[in-house]
Amino acid sequence: MRILLLSDLHANWTALQAVHRAEPEFDVCLILGDLVDFGPQPGKVIAWVKEYAAVVIRGNHDQSVAQFVQPHKNETLWHRLRNYSRILHWKNLSTEDLNYLSRLPVRKYWTCEEGRFLLIHASPRDPLHEYLPDEKAIWKSRLQGIEADYVCVGHSHRPYQEKFGSQTLINPGSVGQQKMGECVANYVVIEDGVPDFRQVDFEIEELISDFEMAGYDQEIQKIARMVYSKGFAVEEAVIPQNGKILSEEGYQ
Repeated sequence: MRILLLSDLHANWTALQAVHRAEPEFDVCLILGDLVDFGPQPGKVIAWVKEYAAVVIRGNHDQSVAQFVQPHKNETLWHRLRNYSRILHWKNLSTEDLNYLSRLPVRKYWTCEEGRFLLIHASPRDPLHEYLPDEKAIWKSRLQGIEADYVCVGHSHRPYQEKFGSQTLINPGSVGQQKMGECVANYVVIEDGVPDFRQVDFEIEELISDFEMAGYDQEIQKIARMVYSKGFAVEEAVIPQNGKILSEEGYQ
């Protein structure tokens, strides 16, 4: 069996298409949440997920969009892109799509010939929100009592794998928002029980064009270019007082 494991798509249709082109053949697709927020094409991403995914888990951003959670922070570039995107998501997503997000499970046990899987977005203790470092001892404590051959998580956007006896922890990383300053989509293919961590490039100009066509203003398009090309380097970058972004290299 060939399993395509995806997480954190974040409305990035360009990246999701790149993954599908790279992996056109799979038996089952499992998705660990965060279909929406940040990116410009939530509707297309949700439509693809409905067509191709066998199991889909709710992430914290799916929860926030579906429940109309008002974003408060706006002091970093990261927050500003998220906040602008969320407003457009609410404007453009159908009631059917919003209901779909709200009905997604926060955890799911799923069994196939490869074994028993536990699928969650963040962690077993807090399936929506808990961020954990890539440290074996911490994850070992979180997995105590979990009866599964594979525990699959997302949320951190960092590809990660650990073995705990016969149990395997897998984080495939993010399809839609790689935080290391590269325009690549991360994912995992599991075949014959073996996880294979993969990545594929996507075109940032195509992504920025999607932002433009979706109605994002020029300033937000500049922020998006920085976020997707520089990753963590701009995650905590504070918006200048006048709110203007001059270029990818600096603010004024």
